[in-house]
Amino acid sequence: MTKQELRKYIKTLIPEEGIRKTESERICKIITQTAEYKAAPLVLLYMALDDEVSLSLVIDNALDSKKTVGLPRIRPQSSLMDFYKVTDHTQLQAESKYGIKEPEPCKEDIINPCTIPDGTLIIVPGRAFTKGGCRLGRGKGFYDRWLSKIPSDKKNRVHLCGVCFPQQIVESLPSDEHDILMTKVMY
Repeated sequence: MTKQELRKYIKTLIPEEGIRKTESERICKIITQTAEYKAAPLVLLYMALDDEVSLSLVIDNALDSKKTVGLPRIRPQSSLMDFYKVTDHTQLQAESKYGIKEPEPCKEDIINPCTIPDGTLIIVPGRAFTKGGCRLGRGKGFYDRWLSKIPSDKKNRVHLCGVCFPQQIVESLPSDEHDILMTKVMY
């Protein structure tokens, strides 16, 4: 199967809304109990699309725990994304063109991938994952581009965690040289 065919197929396996909600809560509990999360000085998360694992409970927990939290914002008319620090949900703007809330583009809150602290936990959505950490995104390359900016000497000192529903775990995925491998996948 091509990447596009696999994306279409996996989309048919996404559970219905009630199951997505229950599974999202279960996965959020798993995330907040990991050693990586507990020790992370910075947690980069995402605002979920309707068919993705909702991380709202992790976002709330991280903000309540006074962790530094970053959420992505897509740059207009580009295929680039930036993470911005947020301190509460009121900093999120109205929905983007992708139907998700994004942080305000405040220059002093931008998170530079070159200077993220050791132990940072980056939680990455995907259309499908393998248990070994291969990821199939939605095809726009936002995460692969941003993650590729992390310096090579830092890559083994941050935690890349793929997150998906169990139905999105597959045996193997087609991959390209620019695809970034996750260190862990939670589902």
